[in-house]
Amino acid sequence: MNKLFSGILVLILFCGCSKDTISPEKIAPDDLKKQLALYDWVPTFANGDAKDELYHYKPEDCEKDNHYSFSFGNDFQKLKLERGNELCDSNKPTFEQSILEGKSERSFTYDGEKKSIKFADSDQYESYGVLVDGDYLVLTYRNNNPVVDYIPMEYHFKGKSKENK
Repeated sequence: MNKLFSGILVLILFCGCSKDTISPEKIAPDDLKKQLALYDWVPTFANGDAKDELYHYKPEDCEKDNHYSFSFGNDFQKLKLERGNELCDSNKPTFEQSILEGKSERSFTYDGEKKSIKFADSDQYESYGVLVDGDYLVLTYRNNNPVVDYIPMEYHFKGKSKENK
């Protein structure tokens, strides 16, 4: 009995089954990490093509002084919010409410094949496509649930250098 208990204890310690640890295949590649971590990201209006403007999220005035930043470590990836001075009404659907759900940060995993991020504790069908072009970031909401009819939503951000804070 003592050997069985010792064996189970060793197995548990060896597995290191921590919820905060992200497997290597779920970590963003170094070039993407560098691009995302380089800036504080501020919500902005979509550039260019207005014909599918329905799909582009239009940030509320109260969101425009929010800053979002990505932080990376050996075993974590997080999107963090630094709230601006103007608070948004709770009845307006904002990026902050939909992504961060009232928190100041949220962990995520990265899917290299789909070039998307999936936030911790989100619906199994939800993810956000990631497109970074210099200091311009687009997160595209995706939902692969076959029983849900949804409109893909794009969230656009402009990068502000962290050095100019």
